[in-house]
This record gives sequence, C-alpha cells and structure tokens, in this order.
Amino acid sequence: MDNFDDIRPFFPEEMPAAIEELIKEEYFKKALSYVIPDVESFLKRLSQVKSNDEFQQNMLFPVLKWLLGIVSDGIDGEGFSYIEQDKGYTYISNHRDILTDALFLAYLLSSKGLKTPEMALGDNLLVYPWMRTLVRLSKGVIVYRNLPLMRTLEEARRLSGYINHTIRDNKNSVWIAQREGRTKDSDDRTQESVLKMLSFEGGGDMRSNILALNIAPVSISYEYDACDYLKAREFQLKRDDAEFKKSPKDDLNSMSVGLMSRKGKINFVIAEPINSKVEALPENLSKAEFFTAVATIIDESIHQGYVLYPINYAAYDLLKGTDCFAGNYTPEEKQKFSDYVDMQVAKINDLPSPDKPFLRSKILEMYSNPLRNKLKVE
Repeated sequence: MDNFDDIRPFFPEEMPAAIEELIKEEYFKKALSYVIPDVESFLKRLSQVKSNDEFQQNMLFPVLKWLLGIVSDGIDGEGFSYIEQDKGYTYISNHRDILTDALFLAYLLSSKGLKTPEMALGDNLLVYPWMRTLVRLSKGVIVYRNLPLMRTLEEARRLSGYINHTIRDNKNSVWIAQREGRTKDSDDRTQESVLKMLSFEGGGDMRSNILALNIAPVSISYEYDACDYLKAREFQLKRDDAEFKKSPKDDLNSMSVGLMSRKGKINFVIAEPINSKVEALPENLSKAEFFTAVATIIDESIHQGYVLYPINYAAYDLLKGTDCFAGNYTPEEKQKFSDYVDMQVAKINDLPSPDKPFLRSKILEMYSNPLRNKLKVE
C-alpha cells in the first residue's frame, strides 16, 4: 500500500491531521461560505470526523441534499438491485459534470443502503493543495494527468494496481469516467485506453482481468447541462485555434458553474454488470478487438440507460429543422427550450467574434445526441 500513499483516500488514522490542515486553509473557508450558511459550525463538526464514510454521511451528503434542493427538480435512480453489498464494482459512467457525477452517484447509493465508491479524479482539477486534501477525505483517488510519456505509463500501472487492489482485495468499489475529461457534445464513447489501464495490473489475461473488475455501467442524465455554454465556447475556441488549451481557471469556472447552476431533473441508471456479456465474447479475438468489443458493450449499456426529457426531442427537431419527435414535447416546451438555448449563447460574450449559429448548433447537438444514441441501441 505504500506505493499508493499519495493517490488513495486517507486512512482513519490520517484523518485528524488532514482535517486540521484543511481547517486552517483560508481559501477553503472562503469556498465553503458560498454553500454553507454557518461555516464555523461546519468546521467544528468537521474536526470530529474520524473516517471517510463519516465524512460523507455527516458532512458531504447533507450539503449535497441542500444543493439538490436548489439546483435540481429532483434526483432519481434505478438498477440498485444489481449491486451486492459484499462485492466490489467498477462503476463506469458517461461524464457530464466535473464534480457532481461521482458525488450524486455516491449519494444515491448511500440512500439505498449500499457502499459508496471511491472516486477517480484528475489532478489537473485540483489546482490548490487543500482541494487534494478535501478529495482524499471524501474517498477520492488522485489520477495524475499531463505527464511525460514514461511517467504516464508508470502512473497508469500504479492506478490500475490500486483499483484492482480496492475491488479484489478490499471488496470496495471505484467510480471512473468512461473517458479522460468530459465529452463536450454528449456523444458518449468509452475510451479503450481507460479499459486497458484498468486491466494492466490484474495479474491474469485480458479477459480475466476485465471480469475481475466487475464493471457496472452507469448512465447519467441531467435535464440541463449547466456547463453547456462553456462547452460550446470551447468548441469555437478549438475551431478557431487548433492550439487552444484550457487553463486551470477554466476548470475552476466549470466546477463552480457545474456545482451551483440548475440541472432540472437528474437520473442515474445502473446497468447490469457486463461480465456475462464479456464471457460470451469469442475466444479468438485479438487484444485490440477484445477491448473494442468491451467498450461497445459498455457504450450500449450507457446509451440504453439514458433518461430522455422533452428538451432532448425538441433539440433534435430544432437542430434538423423537422418535427419528427413533436409528439414528445408541447409547442410551449419547444419554444421555452429554444429561448433557453438563445440565453445560453448570449452568455458567451468574451470571444472576439462569437459565431452564434455555430454555438447554437453545438448546444443543440449536446441535447440531441443522447436521443440519437439511445435510438440506435433500441
């Protein structure tokens, strides 16, 4: 375990020192003030926390419940019957929001009396040391990004070793996004490199390594993507400048907007773990063919699990100039969504020349792609 000391969640005996360090951090207290009415009372209760689970139950989940009352029209989920309490799972999901994807999944699992997973999060998002401490207190696993090639391979093997240890030996679960970074157009596809990383340190052949991970795909459906206009903005920046790269400030802004802006209805659907489908794959597949097939199984499970809202259907018809799905929304809902898209485009006012038709089409794509992918599977 010494090899994982800087990436794993804190052990119970490490919690007091980590919390003491966090409570002294002025920027942490300032960040808290945006979401916590009584910061001093919160910090006093925080100082008494003894474990990751206690941190989630007593500190994190009450804040999430309060937050959901502000930014959502309710959260729901299904598929919990697939999860057995004495097993570890690799929850692989589509990735919409930097912070809330994993946190809301943990919140829902806890509400059903199930163990919460450890959550893999890129270190590029942890721009201040106190953020790293906070993540590890709440069952976060640090994933190192943007390293030289050899370091990237070393870290991939180390992360794989830790995840395999967590699932196989500790019978705990891990959440990880199906790709590095959020998909900007909501056309969700599993990166085969993520699957290869997960299977690096399994100790067996590629099939047995994937089976041991006990992968359970998760479909995340937010009615509204709070960061839709930021993603559209990034599309234009990359179109106009092939060298464009996001800054840490951009990531911080996305985290803040994603956390505190309205999401409408929220649904999480856990699919049946994929082991039976993996076992049914032909034995003679090459390595490349095998990982492509596993990625396809995950993608189809995620696409099948999308919960669609009237605006997904309206977005498709607005994008294509049709009324193919007019039976799935009212004229008022369609107009309201069209006005919403215009409002989001208007927020993109810091570009030298905002291409409004392009930006509008990108936002419409984000909301129509889940519908397109679900229809393909069905």
